[in-house]
Amino acid sequence: MKFKKEIKDIDLMLLLSMIFLIIIGLVAVTSASFPTAKKYNLNSFHFLIRQSGFLIIGIVALVLIIKMPRAVIYKNIDWIFPMSILFILLLWSPLGDKSKGQVRWLDLKILRFQPSDILKLSSIIYLAKYLSRNIYSLRDKKAFLIAVAIMGISVGPIMIKDFSTAVVIGVSLFAILLAAGINKKQFLFLVALGIALIFVILKDPENKFRLMRIFGFVSDSTDYQSAALYQARQSLYAFALGGYSGVGLFRSRQKYTNLPEAYTDFIFSVIAEEFGFIGTFIVILLFIIYIYRGYMIAFKATNYFDKFTAIGMTTYIGIQAFFNMGVCAKLLPVTGITLPFISYGGTALVMAIVSTAILLKISKEGTIWDTFYLVEVLEDIFIQHLPLEKK
Repeated sequence: MKFKKEIKDIDLMLLLSMIFLIIIGLVAVTSASFPTAKKYNLNSFHFLIRQSGFLIIGIVALVLIIKMPRAVIYKNIDWIFPMSILFILLLWSPLGDKSKGQVRWLDLKILRFQPSDILKLSSIIYLAKYLSRNIYSLRDKKAFLIAVAIMGISVGPIMIKDFSTAVVIGVSLFAILLAAGINKKQFLFLVALGIALIFVILKDPENKFRLMRIFGFVSDSTDYQSAALYQARQSLYAFALGGYSGVGLFRSRQKYTNLPEAYTDFIFSVIAEEFGFIGTFIVILLFIIYIYRGYMIAFKATNYFDKFTAIGMTTYIGIQAFFNMGVCAKLLPVTGITLPFISYGGTALVMAIVSTAILLKISKEGTIWDTFYLVEVLEDIFIQHLPLEKK
């Protein structure tokens, strides 16, 4: 009875879509990681065991978030967000761990994690809180520029180390600002600023490999032996081999030597090869259900903080899934971005589950204004809009 009471008002379609995506992910990680495990003389189920461990952490976090008072997240984001920025800055310190040519990990000896995944959530919640408290003054120059500054602090530093993740964060925060009702001039300013920032980053000589990937994608070159097109070519081969119904579970050939990052960035290609069009269709359908339910939760939310948070969380999952699957199908240039809930990666899996937990929390209690939140919002409205007493 207690369990039924806990899940009574949560969005079951959102929860079930996440569960099915995770199950597919565990199966796909087991298959796709097998060659790597053998290469390094590891247990065949090494990556599955590790991923299952992170899944348990994620489930514990989900239960805690659903049970905790809503004010906990609202109150503590003021220090969580700066802390996540600090973690990003530490990538330039000796704690930054270089892997496959990129410094995206922090190695604290007892803990190794990807700080950009934490920043995705903290930046969304922090901007949602700011906008919910300044919704009636957003079109004022000062309030808007502070929102832009939050975006810049969130995207700028990580863009140098992890360009694709920075784009995901930027699009998610941009979606929140659109929902908050920015005007045409503010919209155009953000678009121009984003383009300029991307241009500056790509112009850096250290990002030459990114330009090669983009030029290789847009050139329609038939030189499939080139480094810029190799990954895309191998991914398309996996799709072609899979056909309609796939070659069968654990029978992928591309994952052995040809398909790079088979259990992370290109796990969708392994799914396409082993389960064919049917398998990829099911994955896409589950993401569509997840995204639809996420935006419906945002639509039904009765306060701005919940609404903006739900929009940001849903956009982050949706845009990252779109980027990953688009890269695997050669619809987008190759980027080092994983598929939410499915790709191997502890920090990414835990944060995706946490984002779902927040959405479920909103769906469960979104029609009830938290007393703490209501008091703070009313205080801000009075402070900002009551006329000052004339002396």
